[in-house]
Amino acid sequence: MIGKLDIVTLQQIWWILCSVVGSLFLFLTFVQGGQTLLWQVAKNDTEKALIINSLGRKWELTFTTLVLFGGALFAAFPKFYATSFGGAYWVWMLILFTFIVQAVSYEYRKKPNNFLGEKVYDIFL
Repeated sequence: MIGKLDIVTLQQIWWILCSVVGSLFLFLTFVQGGQTLLWQVAKNDTEKALIINSLGRKWELTFTTLVLFGGALFAAFPKFYATSFGGAYWVWMLILFTFIVQAVSYEYRKKPNNFLGEKVYDIFL
């Protein structure tokens, strides 16, 4: 029969969970940072398109991990989360805005008749 978990064990499990999710988010952020090397690595348009297509779906996982990490921190430390979110409101909004611009850029970069053009979406990436 399994005994009850005490509060210390539950806190340790929660810290491990938050650490794993936070580490995954940090790793995925560096993977997305790989797109900054896009213009040094790709030698022609075909290679650039292949690299963008390989990185294009990673933003969804990174965004989901960010939301999961924020939720885990909020569940564990609601007062800390509330004060840090209030103090860093514009930073969080900037991160959210860049995720939105990045998602739109991946989606509309190669669409025909896009009103901004492919170059603008490449800059957004």
